[in-house]
This record gives sequence, C-alpha cells and structure tokens, in this order.
Amino acid sequence: MPASDTTAPTERPPHGQRLWTDRRWLLYATAAAAARLPGTMLPLGLVLAGQSVTGSFTSGSILAGAYAAAAALSAPWRGRRLDRTTLPNGLTPPLAVGAVLLLGLVVALAARAPLPLLAGLGAAAAVATGGVPGGIRSLLPVLWGERTTTRAFAGDSAITELTWVAGPALTAALTTGLGHLAPIACAAVFWAAGCLLVRKIPGHRTPTTATTASQSTRKLLAAVLPLLLLDFSIGMNLGTLDVALPALLHAHGAAPAGSGLLIAALSLSSAATVLLLTAPAAERFLDKGSDARRSVVCHALYGLVFLTLLPLPPFAVVLALVLLAGCFLGPAVSFTFALVPQRVSPDRHSEAFALFMSVNAVGTALGTLTAGLLTEHVSVSAALIPAAVPLLAGAVVAATTRWAR
Repeated sequence: MPASDTTAPTERPPHGQRLWTDRRWLLYATAAAAARLPGTMLPLGLVLAGQSVTGSFTSGSILAGAYAAAAALSAPWRGRRLDRTTLPNGLTPPLAVGAVLLLGLVVALAARAPLPLLAGLGAAAAVATGGVPGGIRSLLPVLWGERTTTRAFAGDSAITELTWVAGPALTAALTTGLGHLAPIACAAVFWAAGCLLVRKIPGHRTPTTATTASQSTRKLLAAVLPLLLLDFSIGMNLGTLDVALPALLHAHGAAPAGSGLLIAALSLSSAATVLLLTAPAAERFLDKGSDARRSVVCHALYGLVFLTLLPLPPFAVVLALVLLAGCFLGPAVSFTFALVPQRVSPDRHSEAFALFMSVNAVGTALGTLTAGLLTEHVSVSAALIPAAVPLLAGAVVAATTRWAR
C-alpha cells in the first residue's frame, strides 16, 4: 500500500543517539506507560473487585471478560477514528472519557450496583480507550523516521513488557493495602494523567484530505496479513502459557501459583533484550538484513524453545527455558511492529496497530481455551504444544511470502 505524507516534518536524531537520553523519547515513554498501565491493571483488578462486591469469582470474571472483549472488538474501529484526527491531541478525549467511566465504575462498585451495570461501565471504558495504544504507537514513525524506527519500536516493546510486569503487581499491592476499589481508581488516575502527558509529545500526525473511511479495509488486511499471523501466534502462545504452566507445576507437585514467577521472568527477559536493541551499539545490527527475516526467525526460535518443555522438566529448567524464550519474544514483536509503517500508509497506522491488538487478544483467548481442553482431556504435555505455534507461524510466513527473503 503506498504511503502518503500525513506527517509534519520533525527533526531527526543524529546517527547513534541514545533513545533514553532523548527528551522526545522520555516524553513518549512516560505518556505511553501512563496510557497502557490501566490495561494491564484492570484484568486482575476487575476480577478482584467483582469477587469482593458479589462474593463470586464468576462475577469478577464476567467484569474482566466484558472489558477484554469490548477492547478487542472496538480497537480497530476506534483506531480508524483516531486516524481521522490530529495526533497526539486526538488521544486526549478518549483517555478523558475512559477515566470518567472508570470513576463511575468505582462509584457503582461502592454502591454495589447490579452486575450488568458494572459490566457495562467496564465495557464502555474499554471502547472509549480501545484505539489509544495503537494511536500512541503510530507516533513512533513521526518522531524518529524510518532510520531509527526499529530501535524506537524496540524501546516501545520494552515499555509494554514492563507495564505487564508492573500492572498486576501494582493491582495486588493496592488491593491488599487499600481495598478492591483502589486499583480501578488508580487506573482512572493514570488515564487522566495520560491526557496531559500525550499533549506534550512533540511532532504531529495530521489526517489526509481523503478520509480513511473511503479506503479499503481489505487492502489494509492484505498489507499486514503475514504480520497478523505472527501476532496471532504470540497471543495463542501467551494464552497457552497462562493455563499450561500452572498445570506443569501441579504435575510436579509444586504450587501452581509459581507460574506467576515464570510469566514475570518471560516478560523481564523480553524487556531486557529489547532494551539492548535500543542502544546505539545495536544500530549497526539493525541496519543490516531484513526486518522481516529477523521477525520470522525470532518467532520461529521463540516457538522452538517451548517444544523443549514437552517432557515436563523440573521448575529450575523451566525457568531457564522461559528466560531464554524471552530473549526472542521481545525482538520478534519489535521487528514485526517496525514493519507496519513500511506497508501501511501513515493515515492508517492507528487502525493497523489496533488491529494487531484485536488479533492478539483472539489468539490469547483461543490459546487459553485450547490449553484448558488439552489439559483436561489429554495431558499437560499436549497442552504445551500450542505454545510452539510461533514456530509454525514463522515457517508458514517464510514459505508463503517473500517477506522473509
């Protein structure tokens, strides 16, 4: 898909500049973290709040499920609407509305409102902010241009990984110390702070005169379909791990809760690896070869590591393998996202990145369901097989397209 120029010219950083000492990057990183933390806090926070109010974890899962489903279904549509606005200022209204709706949810929880109203408020907050993560990510090519985009996407992946480590931990700490309403109120504060922070991000992306509504969604899907397959495989992998790792530990007679440490180790290892890619020393590596080839290889190696878990090794070995897998996870995601600006016009970036969020969520849900059925009716080893799907996805993309050549 040809790219159209919808960005205002911005000053490009000199070759080899460190991202983490760039004022623009620090502003972007702070705003991105504030906007994304609620999304990592609310899944657990809604479960705990629902259980506290109704006495049933089923009610909590309904609240969390309504939020997740609404976010996944609305993200592409919300991203398309952001593509018709000037960014980053266009991100302010969705964040403000999301913060207000979360505060309304806090009041409704305190008043022990009926479950449908609680679920509706949570779903409405998800719809309001559904396109925000993609909208923020679409600013990366505007701020750093093609030459440093891969490094910027690596840093962005590190921010995402760290929010997934910090979000659940912060939710648990707030619930323990201040009660079940505190995490949801804190999430509202983060979105409110994001309203101020996103406006400080320098650079602007303006829509073209031809509105995105007149452009074919089919062409957008065709442009990123191989990347969506890779993204789906990562979602299915992560959904599988949520079920299969606790089952693996249980099979060894260990506490299933120890899987939380394994998931955290995966995220931390992934974040550490992509942080290395943001260093100036990595620029020479990033300038060589094809981003597509690197993405496919990293996905394949990431999936391959999980095949070694099929014999159900002890905890220490599983931890070491998970740490190794994280070294491929972060780069796989970074290289995939860095390809999007090369294949999608700038006035479709928010919609494209939001589409990745939806596809990943579908993969996560399918992975969770599949692993649960395999654990229940076949074996723990069989339940771990879907975790290796990125290996298959990488092979399919390499075999059926020229992207990896």
